[in-house]
Amino acid sequence: MRGSLRFCAPPLLFLAIALACASSQAGAATFPDSGGSGYGKSPSTVRYQMLWDQGFDLPPGSHLRFVKVGEMGSDVGHLLRYRIFADAGEQGVPYVLGVWRIGTEIDDLQILSESAYVNRKGLVMNNPPNPAQQDVTELTDGSETVVDVKAAKGEPVRFVLRTQDSKTMIGGTLVPFPIEATDKTCKLRALLADPEANSVLLYADGFPSNAVLMVQNVSQGVVQEQKFYTDAKGHGAGIVSPRIKGADSGTATETLQGGACKVTLGVPWGEGSFHPM
Repeated sequence: MRGSLRFCAPPLLFLAIALACASSQAGAATFPDSGGSGYGKSPSTVRYQMLWDQGFDLPPGSHLRFVKVGEMGSDVGHLLRYRIFADAGEQGVPYVLGVWRIGTEIDDLQILSESAYVNRKGLVMNNPPNPAQQDVTELTDGSETVVDVKAAKGEPVRFVLRTQDSKTMIGGTLVPFPIEATDKTCKLRALLADPEANSVLLYADGFPSNAVLMVQNVSQGVVQEQKFYTDAKGHGAGIVSPRIKGADSGTATETLQGGACKVTLGVPWGEGSFHPM
């Protein structure tokens, strides 16, 4: 069943609780210091995006994986097709499959299916798997659930597979065209938090553990710096705002340096910057 569905209060409340639980487990890297840097406080919607990307952990260790199976042209532009796997998904249970796109509120998810199922391999399907379908990783008879995605560079597409009571919630973030850069063992990724990149999520991996680093934003010749925290595994997450007062658009250069690594990437922002591929 396709269409749009707004969560009623109980599921939305449970979603907020799930995100709050994820926050409590995330450590200092989840909520970067924004004081005094000119970046300002981030709206709750952006923080929810960051927490979604960490995973709901309901059940523990669960997440969605996406495998590209093709791409095609259509009357709405270039589409990429993916099959979906739900790690730690429960068999025999009907799930609701929803998607959250940037530029919309968290309580306005688009519902793609109200009767999705998973087999023993985690493959998301349109019907309860029969015995012959339990251990397959792909199906060509129309039984598997595939999603066609159109996205811009750096645009995340967030999916959730949940039970009707929302007590099980398995989330995943698909970024078809990532903005990322590496140096040695370090990687920095940028995800748009809204179509014009008024806010951008930065994710870092491979940097020194339990460190307080500085991320530098240079846009239209204006330099801003902000603290960036990493956890025990050298992973960090932060929110930056590339927009510069008095300018309508530009490209922000984000640089994170720590240990032997220095990683830089560019993020277009403002009017005309959002171009679905």
